[in-house]
Parts: sequence; structure tokens; C-alpha cells
Amino acid sequence: MQYTREQILQLAPDDASAKAGRQLATKTKWVNAHYNAAALWGECQGSGKNPYQTAIDLTNIAFKCSCPSRKFPCKHGLGLFLLYAEDRAAFTASEELPAYVAEWLSKRQVRETTRETKQEKPADESARAKRAESREKKVSGGMEELRAWLGDVMRAGIAHVPQQAYQFHNNITARMVDAQAGGLANRLRQINQINFFEEGWQKQLLKRLSALYMISEGYHNRDNLPASTVQDITTLIGWTIPKEEVLQTQAVTDHWIVLSVTMSEESNVTTERIWLYGLGTNRFALLLNFYAGNQPYQTMLAPGIQIDADIVYYPSSVPTRALIREQRPVSSRATQAAIPNSFSEIYNNISSVLSQNPFTEQIPFMIEDVKAMFTNGRLFVTDLEGLSVPLLNPEDECWNMLAFSGGRPFSAFGVYEQGQFDLHFISAARQGIFLKS
Repeated sequence: MQYTREQILQLAPDDASAKAGRQLATKTKWVNAHYNAAALWGECQGSGKNPYQTAIDLTNIAFKCSCPSRKFPCKHGLGLFLLYAEDRAAFTASEELPAYVAEWLSKRQVRETTRETKQEKPADESARAKRAESREKKVSGGMEELRAWLGDVMRAGIAHVPQQAYQFHNNITARMVDAQAGGLANRLRQINQINFFEEGWQKQLLKRLSALYMISEGYHNRDNLPASTVQDITTLIGWTIPKEEVLQTQAVTDHWIVLSVTMSEESNVTTERIWLYGLGTNRFALLLNFYAGNQPYQTMLAPGIQIDADIVYYPSSVPTRALIREQRPVSSRATQAAIPNSFSEIYNNISSVLSQNPFTEQIPFMIEDVKAMFTNGRLFVTDLEGLSVPLLNPEDECWNMLAFSGGRPFSAFGVYEQGQFDLHFISAARQGIFLKS
């Protein structure tokens, strides 16, 4: 079992659950505790008459508990998992599953089988073609209005924009929503992120407007572009590909390491981003999950965990976003990865990616033998060649990084975004620090 104490605690929904889980990670709190290759299970005596029945699926980490808590995982699941990681002797091996564990695992298997059946079910091509034709007309009409609006903005100039920053694109944004071009609507809303009281706002605004114009030009000339580029453009506009279709594409089988797990929340929707790296193929993969309200997380992955899995990528000229088609228990742990030690090599890769898809917003990278330096109020990371790059990380993360490295070389995983580098994880001397959560 490869989960460490720190990685298990990262699965906690909040600090209170983590603290309560640590308190339950002792043998005296459990009436019994058992394990086999498929699951962990045990009974924890609470305040009620009957102990709470807790189970953990080890094949694809998931939790089940009879307690009334609405948190996921609850403190009992965390406590049982921590106890197994820290005191294996507290568990009794058993090949026979109790009824509540067997029933739960069976239901999970049925859901998986049902999902696979849905994937194989043939689609109504006629109905799909009609929906696609209808949407194509709406998008085409919206795109023409966007191009006209961009022309009006350029003719009028942008000097007046700061005085009406939150109004000048409202009408065209609403029109993009009506035209079912949600991706373009989101790009227009991002204009609100520009600080119009800061020097250089003109460059940021023109960059966003230019991107919208390039997308519209690409859509207008899509018949003359490669299929992968057309796919990138339609995705940027807002077309989505059903997961069922993606899961039917060619899979990449590899031994993957979880590099980063980050959460962000907007309008009561939590976005989970999980970056993976294939140790055999040297490929990155991004898993994106969206949760509304208090919806429980679909995955239980923590940075540093390794999995054997079949990964399928969404179609793109530079495939990055992916789904896990099948995940298996790790047969052996691999630790070697091909990591560059110069930012020159990383910049070459960034240039290659942007030449294929200039709209790529996040480009992952790994680098080793770099040092952190704090100069002129900013943290820089310097490689062996002496090339330094400033970091996008918040100040508290920068100080945390500097204190951890202590001036020594370290390895790092991060993401190149908006022309800057954002580190998610650094490691040195077989230790690691996770900067994002």
C-alpha cells in the first residue's frame, strides 16, 4: 500500500476531518479491522449502540461508512486508512468479505459495467446530425456578430475601456451564450480579470481581443485547416466531446505518477485538476473533474501516488486533457523519469506546443537541479546554465519553497501559464513539499 500518512491526510475534505481521522488511527478505537487485496474494512465504536461499519476499496480508492456524516471521506474512513498505513499489524487478513463490504463492492462493479455498456451503445446518428446542424447555424451567426463587434472596438479604440470595463462586452457575451458558444463567452468574461488601473493593461486587453479574432478567423477558414486544428478551434468555441466517445479511442497504457492535485472554486462549482506523468511514455495527462455544491469527489488521488492505468486523451493537436479508462493496482513502483535540467529545453518545448496550438493555456513541465533565489522582492528559480525565471506563485508559497530548499538544488513540477511559471511541487533529498491544494 503506497499511500503515506501525508497523502492520506490530503484526501480529507477539511482540517477538522483530518484531525478527527488522526485521532481514530489507533487500534483501540476499532472493534475489528480486516484487509485483503481488494479492500479494507472495520467497525469503529461511536457514541451509538452499534459500531460504524467502514470500508475502503483498494482497487480504485473509494470510501463507504454507515455513520451519518455528509463529509467524504468521513473521519472513520480516514482513520481506518491511516491506521492501515501506520500499523499493519492492527489488521487481520481475511479473504472472506462481510456482507456490507461485498454488497458495496458489487454495486460499484455493477455501476462500472453499466458505464461500459453505455459507452458501447450506438448513438442515434440522425438525431445527432440534426443537433449538430442546428448548433452550427447558431454558432456561425454568433461568430459573425463577434467579428463585427471586434471591428467596432478597434475602430473606436480602447482608451475608453477602463471607464466601462464591466459593461463594454456584456452584450456580446450574452450573444455568445445565446449562440451556444460558451467557450467564447468565458473568454470575454476573463476581460474582467484585467486590472485597468495597472500600467500595461492595454497589452493584456489587446492580447485577449486578438485571441478572439484568431479563433474567429480559424473558424471562418476551417475547411482549409488540419482536422486536429479544427478540433482545437471548436473546443475553444465551446463544443464538448462526450466522455463515452473519448473512452472509445486508443488508450495509452503506462505507469503514471500523480504530480499535482489542485482545486479551484467559482460560482459554487469546484474544479479539480490532476496532473499525471507517464514514466514509460514521458507524456503528461490532465484529468479535469467538476463538482457542484457538496458533490463528493470522483477520484482519491494524491501527489506522489503511482498507478498503472489506461489513459485516453481528448482529441487535439497537442493532446493533454485525458480520462482514465481503466486503473489497476500497481505491480511495482518506478521512480525514474526523464527530467530536463535547463529552462532552455523547457522553452523549446513551450515554443513547439504553441506553434501547434497558440491557444494552449497551460503547459506542464518538470525540471531538476534548480535553485530558488529571492531578488528585488520576487522569487526566481535558476537552472545549471544560470538562466533564471520569475515565479507566478503567491508570496507565502515562495517563502515556503525558499525555506524548504535552503539554497540547495531541487527538482520541481509546474505549469507554464500566461507567460509565467507556477510551481506545484518540489522535492529534494527524497522529500517533497506540495505547494498547491
